Amino acid sequence: MLWSLVTVAAVGFLLGLKFRVPALLAASVATAVAAGFLLEGPMLPRILFPLLVLQCTYLAGLIAGDRWRRRGSLRR
Repeated sequence: MLWSLVTVAAVGFLLGLKFRVPALLAASVATAVAAGFLLEGPMLPRILFPLLVLQCTYLAGLIAGDRWRRRGSLRR
C-alpha cells in the first residue's frame, strides 16, 4: 500500500505542475478504479486514501508550478 501511495503522490505532483482540472478528474477516476481492483483491505480506505493523497499532492504541485512560473516571469 505504501508504494501505491508514493506513486499516486508523484503522479499528483506532476499533474499539478503541468496540467489542470480535467487531467485531475481523469486521474482521480483511474486511481479509484485501480485502487479498487489492486489493493486489499476495506473498500472505503482502499479507495479514499489514494484519492486523498492524489488531491493533496496535486494542490502542492499546483502551488509549486505557479510559484515557479511567477519567478520565471519576474526575471524577464
